[in-house]
Amino acid sequence: MIVEHGRLLATRRTAPSDLAGSWELPGGKVDPGETPEVALVREVYEELGCTVRVGPRVPGAESLRPGLALHAYECWLVDGEAVPREHDAIRWLAPEDLDDVPWLPGDLPFVDTLRERLLDGEPLQGGNVGGAVRIGPTVRRPTGPWTPAVHRLLRHLEAAGLDGIPRVLGFDDRGREVLTHLPGRIIAADVEEPSTGVLRDAVQWLRRFHTAVATFRPVETLSWRHGARALAPAEIICHHDPGVYNWIVSDGRFAGIIDWDMAGPGVPLEDLAFLAWTGVPLSHERPTSDVVRRLSLVADAYGGVDPRQLLRATGTRMASAAERIAAGQDTGDPGMLALHDLGEPERTRQRVADLRRRVPVIEAALAGSP
Repeated sequence: MIVEHGRLLATRRTAPSDLAGSWELPGGKVDPGETPEVALVREVYEELGCTVRVGPRVPGAESLRPGLALHAYECWLVDGEAVPREHDAIRWLAPEDLDDVPWLPGDLPFVDTLRERLLDGEPLQGGNVGGAVRIGPTVRRPTGPWTPAVHRLLRHLEAAGLDGIPRVLGFDDRGREVLTHLPGRIIAADVEEPSTGVLRDAVQWLRRFHTAVATFRPVETLSWRHGARALAPAEIICHHDPGVYNWIVSDGRFAGIIDWDMAGPGVPLEDLAFLAWTGVPLSHERPTSDVVRRLSLVADAYGGVDPRQLLRATGTRMASAAERIAAGQDTGDPGMLALHDLGEPERTRQRVADLRRRVPVIEAALAGSP
């Protein structure tokens, strides 16, 4: 039972004739002197040209005929990609797809035992509130009262042609939202500093997002994560969490932003300030010359913003973020409660206080920069 990204690998038989066209789990017979685990590694390589790590045996056994019993083991790919050598087709099946193929009777009981566990998916990195898992090309995330509004927003952005966003696919059997998975990797905040190229790309993408979202103007009051209210005339719907931990980087380039559940009314400068907090970064002390250079890059790439204005706005925006986290924890929001394990909101409050002590030095350096 080869599992990868919350999907199960199925193979289609070609022989004998009475079994041709049926689907099975890859494997084969144990040769004399072999353990079942060694036999599995050998058989999978012969049939699919890839190497697996054999995990625990699945409880139960199926009698195929006298003296021949079928056992199943959970396995994971460790080298190579599965390519059919002795079958005419393979498929990676998500939990919702398990009934799409005609399984051999002996294999089906084992498949059924894995059905619910496949829905657990593969936990994803990125974001701060947790709970996202990957199943194949999809991401499954917890929902809340804000989900309908966020889905309306994402569908609007998709229709507007904005790149680098997940598409809404619906809901799964556990009531989680199903989104497309953006391939790439995330940036570890406080560990990795985005390159100037990735930083510039991210800022320019943020400007494209703000342009695309400017035409999303629902007249009614919508429920967002931090409360229900309508848009004010000067507001747009902001992402409200465009930190580097939500950036997707692919082939060394910025490729998009995930985790849209914090979206809600605001002004564009709030998003840009949040981006500067982890992208410059302004969240911790670093050489003033580097701060000036990267802060100026952010302001120039976005356009129409003075670096000193952005610097002051960042402290205000992140102080507000800390208060929103605290308010969410007071109301029992699971995502906000998860941030408590990261030391929030006290960690952000302390860092904002530190930034405000550094602001006069940075402003003086900005005033003297070309």
